[in-house]
This record gives sequence, C-alpha cells and structure tokens, in this order.
Amino acid sequence: MKNILIYGHRGARGLAPENTIPGFKAGIAAGVDYVDMDVNITKDNVVVVTHDAALNPNITRDANGNWINVENPPYIKDLTFAELQQYDVGRLKPGTNYAKYFPEQQPVDNTHIPSLEQVIKYVKQASENKVKFQIEMKSNIAAAVVKIINQENIADRTELQSFDWQALQEVQQINPRIATAYLTTQENHIDAAPNKIAALGGKIWGPESKELTAELVTKAHQLGLKVVPWSMPGALDNPKEIKRMLKIGVDGIITDRPDIVRNLLVTQGN
Repeated sequence: MKNILIYGHRGARGLAPENTIPGFKAGIAAGVDYVDMDVNITKDNVVVVTHDAALNPNITRDANGNWINVENPPYIKDLTFAELQQYDVGRLKPGTNYAKYFPEQQPVDNTHIPSLEQVIKYVKQASENKVKFQIEMKSNIAAAVVKIINQENIADRTELQSFDWQALQEVQQINPRIATAYLTTQENHIDAAPNKIAALGGKIWGPESKELTAELVTKAHQLGLKVVPWSMPGALDNPKEIKRMLKIGVDGIITDRPDIVRNLLVTQGN
C-alpha cells in the first residue's frame, strides 16, 4: 500500500477544540502529516485561524463565560484581534447538534482564536519542522496569507486550498511555489473537475469523499493531480469510508479523527 497522508481537520476537532493551539497539539500527537486550518481576517488585518465568517455560537463564550447570541454573532471582520481574544472557544456548547458530532472532544477552557502566525510558529516548534500545513482561505485574502507564508519560509511545505478558485489563481501568481488545492462539491460538476483544475495550474483536488470513485481518482492522477478528499462530520472518521478511500487510491485524507486513520494504517502495515 502506498503512503497515505493524514490531514488533521481543523487541528483534530474530534479530539480537541477546533482551529486552536490545543487542537493542533492533539493533531500532532495523533501523528498527522499536515495540520489543516481555516483562515479569516480581523478588522485590523490580522489573519486568524477560524472557520466561520462570524463567531460560531456552538463553541464561543464571551468574557463573562456566557454563550454568545445564536441570532446575531459578531463577524470576525468587525472585531480587532485584541477584541477577538476576549472570546473563549475551548469547548462545545452542551446539547447542540454540533456537540453531538464530536463526543470525544476534550474541552480546554480559556482557549482563544489564534493568529495564523502563532499557529505556524507553534506547529514548527512542536513538530520539530516535520508537520506540513494545509490552509483554507474562507475569503479572498490571498495576498495577506501568502505574505505570512513567505515570512515564515514555509512555501514548500504548504498547500493553500479554497472553494474560491479565483483566490487560488491569485496565489499561483504571487508565489508559484505554493501548491494550490481546488475544493469541489457536486455543484462544481465533479466529473469535469480534474480537467478544469489541471488546466488552471492546480496541483491538488479536494473533492467530497462521498462523490469520489476509483475512476475519478485515476483520471486526476493521469492529469498529475494529488487527490485529498474531505467530508461532512463523521464520514472520514468512519473506518468503512476510510478503507474505501484507501482502496480507490487517494493520496491523503482530511479527518477530524487522525488517531483513527493512523491506527487503521498501522494495522494495515502502512
């Protein structure tokens, strides 16, 4: 069996708070090859590691320890980095559907949304420069993200991904050394996706796992693309779906439970 790369989704959110230093610590401990994260930008132009455009009510408490308003959560772009540090994202809100996805997640109170620079420096140190980076841009902030990647000298160890293909085109223009990963859903006409991505100069295809077949993986490989699927919560934590991905020949797996994937690979002699 070929070597399958493990990407710890949002750090390892099945084990520890997502997109946080404790989350990345858990991913590294579980044996990831890449730490996956999402980035947005604050009012004062700090690139921060968080998935949503607004604070997520399922994981966010204010300075007084109260869960934030579900109806009107603050937007990241409307907060300075200092203001963002007043919020705690160290545990799941009890009783929510979101919490039910991650029953094994261990809370770490007094955990805050980090900057991209903080995460990169931490992962470098904690993994002794062994773990690589997968960064998903949730909005078109290509120039700001590439600037940090260049400053941290990790261009050759980073994959930048997005559903916004225009943002990936900008990355390729700014620094062609950074591998770009084109994310797709069924709406992107999955059968045609590999050809389109290769034509645009992409290096990686990130399809949803449930839509992926052996034929599509072979097609992507023939075009020189690396195939790294993602999934909705639970799918790529399930040994059955993980084994299916291994069987059809993917190059990597983005998972909330990198420990499960690592253990499965070990039992199969990988």
